[in-house]
Parts: sequence; C-alpha cells; structure tokens
Amino acid sequence: MDAQNTFTLVTALGAPVLVFIGGLISWFFKTQKEELKAIEERALEKRIETYNKILNPFITLFAAKENQKMKDKALDEITSIDYRKAGFNLITFGSDEMVNAYNEMMQGFYSGESTENPNQTMKKFANFLLSIRKDVYNKNTKLKDWDMLRFMITDIDTLIKNNRIP
Repeated sequence: MDAQNTFTLVTALGAPVLVFIGGLISWFFKTQKEELKAIEERALEKRIETYNKILNPFITLFAAKENQKMKDKALDEITSIDYRKAGFNLITFGSDEMVNAYNEMMQGFYSGESTENPNQTMKKFANFLLSIRKDVYNKNTKLKDWDMLRFMITDIDTLIKNNRIP
C-alpha cells in the first residue's frame, strides 16, 4: 500500500470517527444543559412554594380588615412550626437580597414596629415583596417598593406626596 492509499483510507475512516466523537460531545453538553435547566426549574418551583407559604398569613391579615378571628388565625399561622419551616426554606433557597428583606421585615414585627410605626412596617413588607419579584421574575425590574402595595392602598400617592410614608 502506498502513501496515497493510506492517506485516502485514513481520511475515509477518520471523518466518520470525528463526526461520531463530535456528536458524542454535543450530546453530552446538551444533556448537561437540560439537566441544569431542570434543576433550576425545580428550585424555582420550591422557592415559589415557599414564598406562597410565607406570604399567605400576610395576605389574610390585609384582607381581614375588621375580622379579628381571621387576623388571629393568620397570627397563629405565623407562629406555627410549618411557617418556621417555610422560613428556613426561604433562608436556604432565597437570594441574598430577599433573605435580608425578610429578616428586616420580621425584625420589625418582633420589635413591635407594626404598632409604633405601621408605615415603616408596610415599607419593609413592600421591600420584601419586591425582593421576591426580583428573585423569581426580573432582577432588573424598574418597580419601587411602594409599587408593590399600590393595589392595596387606595391613597398611597397622597401618603407618599405628604411624606407620611417613608
């Protein structure tokens, strides 16, 4: 066999082998990417589930208005073991910004700030909601903290304009 035939034989056999190896490498990276995407989606679902558990008693408190029984039930939920577990999940799986906002809000509640300065407590709650939005949906959102509560507070623009809320 001369050099020309050897080169032709290597070229004829080498090309399919290289295509096969390239296909394997592409398949490997595609599989890894899909697996990472699936893990990220499961983590996002877990965070959303946790955020819903954390927010549920607050939604009840805001919706209850004059219904003391509903308010008491919401406060009992906040002190429950399940709520504490959700808090641990939130601290474990949430973004740094969201964890800091949650801690600030809860420290405000623990210190009695909601009675002494309800507007500051509302601002911390709004900041917490905004941090959840950034964590789950859009890190570069243009919304501000008070935009998160605009749907609940009818005179929010007047309160902001008159510096009654920080």
